This record gives sequence, C-alpha cells and structure tokens, in this order.
Amino acid sequence: MGKIIKKNYNINVKINKKIVVISDIHYYNKTEIKKLNKVLEKIKEIKPNYICIPGDLIDEAKIYDKELLIEWLTNLAKICKVIISIGNHELFITKKHIPTFNTGLIEQIKSIENVFYLDNESYSDGNINFIGVTLPLEYYYKKDENSKYFINFFNQKFTKIDNKFNILLCHSPICIATKEVLNKLKIGNKINLVVSGHMHGGITPNFLKKIMKGKGIISPRKRLFEDNCYGYKKVDNTNYVISSGITIASHINKLHFLDKLFSSEISIINLK
Repeated sequence: MGKIIKKNYNINVKINKKIVVISDIHYYNKTEIKKLNKVLEKIKEIKPNYICIPGDLIDEAKIYDKELLIEWLTNLAKICKVIISIGNHELFITKKHIPTFNTGLIEQIKSIENVFYLDNESYSDGNINFIGVTLPLEYYYKKDENSKYFINFFNQKFTKIDNKFNILLCHSPICIATKEVLNKLKIGNKINLVVSGHMHGGITPNFLKKIMKGKGIISPRKRLFEDNCYGYKKVDNTNYVISSGITIASHINKLHFLDKLFSSEISIINLK
C-alpha cells in the first residue's frame, strides 16, 4: 500500500466549515480494510465537519466481507456526517458492465446513523445543501460521457435548488467542470462547490502533477492528457475539487501494483 497524502484547498466563502473528500474507495473485500483503517485514522486527526464520498465506494455491485465495510462506515460516521453519492462502479457487476444494483447493501448503508446516501437527492444541514447526482450506466459506457446527454439528464432530475451554499457530489468531473455545460444547467448558477473523483488523478505520479496542472496521463475514457483529472479549479462562481482518490486501480483491471507507486489522497476543503 502506498502512502496517504493530504491535499488542502482553501475557499473564501464566509462559512467556517471543513470538508474531507475521499473518492474512489473501490471496496471489494477484506484486503482493502487495512488501508481504509489508516484513512479513518487520518480523518480523525483532521476533525472535519463533513465527509463526502462522491462515488465508487464499492468496486462493483457484488462485494465480499460487506460487514467490514459497514463497520468501517459506521466508525467513519462517528467522526461527523458522511455524505455519499453514486459512481459508475456501484451500477454493474464484472468487467463486462452487466447492469446490477446491490439494493440490500445500499439499504444497510442508509441505515447507518449519520450517513446520508444521495441517489439523485439532496440533504440540507444548516446553511449547507448537499446534492448527489447518479448518472446512468450508459452515460459512462455507451455515451462516452457525452455533454448533451449529461445536460438533459441533470435538468430532468434537478430543476430547483435551495438558496444555501450548495455542494454537488458528481462522480465524474468530465462534463460538469466546463463552463459550457454549467451554464446550461437549470440550477448551474446556484452550485457553489462541486466535488468529484472518477479520474484517479489521470494515473499521474505526484511529482508530475504540478507540471501537468490538472491534466492526466490517461483518463478512464482511455484518453491521453485529458483535462480536469485532479486538483482545484473555478468556473465563474463555482468551485471544483477533483480528488485523485483512495484506490488507483480497481480489482477488475489487475493494476494493483500501481497502488504502491501512487499515493492515496484525502482532500481537505476549508470553507473560510
């Protein structure tokens, strides 16, 4: 297992809150628990107000040793409220991407105190509103993350939004992190912060990230030097934090040796 690094982002919005983002956990079985427990201890040290998991909590709909994941999430939620949205890996089984949704597991997760699982839903807490978008499986694997598809789907699901500090959990940043798409969303001008993952840092080593400035070596779409693979950016009044994730490779693509070459990332967003 590689080391765990912390990335800090300061956003001046006159809200005194600290948010931790841990994306792309890709839990599959008990072999991941040692790493996740180290992540848990690191987060305890940070003392956040909220923890956001923007998708790919699990590696596919079928997992093993699920009681260990439930126990880990329960312990995580003892730190503070945990907000979870759905990525692409929750929606299929096996590398052939057979559509499957583990309803039983999701209901168990929803039953954990202090955990809020947002499936095209929102959750408000004080002056902050969290929104979790679940994009269909075909968006990722048939439509190649097409922006027109994204806009139509998003606008069907979200037509109104609370007048609060709105945080969108959107697993993939590929469409949402562009001005052209943001301006075509019905609630686009009211989204203050977007947290994403999905890109696995573009499989970019830490020492190259400052040089490449958000570009990845290769994206999940198998495109070279794609934008918006990690880091912070701002479009008009919307802030974006794209996490490189906890796990570099899932069990189905057999690239676990990368986990020892790349760091797991805990993103810390300081809303000042």
